[in-house]
Amino acid sequence: MFEVGRQYRITTSDHNGTGSSSGTVVAWEAPLLKVERLGSYEIINTVAPQFVSAEPDDEAHRTAQEAAAKDITDSFSINFVETTP
Repeated sequence: MFEVGRQYRITTSDHNGTGSSSGTVVAWEAPLLKVERLGSYEIINTVAPQFVSAEPDDEAHRTAQEAAAKDITDSFSINFVETTP
């Protein structure tokens, strides 16, 4: 589920609401995720109710998302063919 060395945007929730931050995965031993942020480490229990989601937050992910959006847009484009009577 997680790639060690890859950066993720991790969303969590608590009594103050929902927030997110980016960090690099250092270790993944389900359900525990060890993330490095600004030189410190955090262990996140991914089955805890406070864990909301995580998605890649790096250039490879952004490029893939842009390509997928272009494919969707292209599939809905209308090509007009001019015909003469």
